[in-house]
Amino acid sequence: MSWDHYRYFLAVAETGSLSAAARQLSVSQPTVGRQIAELEKRLGTRLFERASHGYLLTLAGQQIRDKIKAIESDLDGVEQVISGLDNSLSGTIRISATEGFGSYWLTPKLGLFQRRHPNIRFELMLDISVVDLRRREADIALRLANPRVSDLIGRQVGQTGFGLYGAQAYLDKHGQPKSVSDLANHDFIGWKSGQDRLPFSNALEKYATPEMIKFRCDTVAAQIAAVRSGMGLFLAPHYLVPREGEVVRLLPSEIQLNFDIWLLTHRDLVNVGRVRALLDFLYEQFRNDRDFLLGEDLRP
Repeated sequence: MSWDHYRYFLAVAETGSLSAAARQLSVSQPTVGRQIAELEKRLGTRLFERASHGYLLTLAGQQIRDKIKAIESDLDGVEQVISGLDNSLSGTIRISATEGFGSYWLTPKLGLFQRRHPNIRFELMLDISVVDLRRREADIALRLANPRVSDLIGRQVGQTGFGLYGAQAYLDKHGQPKSVSDLANHDFIGWKSGQDRLPFSNALEKYATPEMIKFRCDTVAAQIAAVRSGMGLFLAPHYLVPREGEVVRLLPSEIQLNFDIWLLTHRDLVNVGRVRALLDFLYEQFRNDRDFLLGEDLRP
């Protein structure tokens, strides 16, 4: 049975007439009368006495009104609880990011946020593939491109810079390139084939032929290990390169690639308290780390 029948019933019970109930519900008087008649027919009993001065509840009508009011009160309570859950800084937030960005930049930031809000839990999905926020596979996503989907709310929060790097041990053996043309004499580390849909995965094609790429993989941890072992040079975001000097940036004036960073969520989640708080926090962190992400702190 439709809840609308009982909504009309309560309006008539409270106002005492079909016309007043119709005004309250913004419908026509015949519509109210039809709903009441259908409800009485379905229940097999009269709910109102039709008097010259209005509609009076029968004993059955009074009993039903009391039960419906109790249900209505319970529903209001459920709504308040759900609203409170949405606006409280507790619960789980699912975040999607690429493996490198999620591991080397995002995870420490989430640790800082959690110290401020200890009742927040995180599920971090680190994958080269793109999750579908519209299907709620994640609550928030960090992307190097704007998907331009109508159901998503997003903004560009900064840029990440890529540069060319090599291990000092490799450079001692093979020599340090002085210009882009010198790169023809070097080996490279690249992304696994089939990932050319990602903005940064095909950038290496400007500097190296497929034959020059001697090692491919789909995780930055393995790429860094390969660089450290002297397998070749790699094009990498500045935020994930070790800063202790073991890995050296090469040709900074000639090779600097910048990609936009987008922070996205579904429009239904943008005002949920815990999600809104994390979005605002990450906006601030991106602003504070602008030079670091662009590699400005590495320029000579």
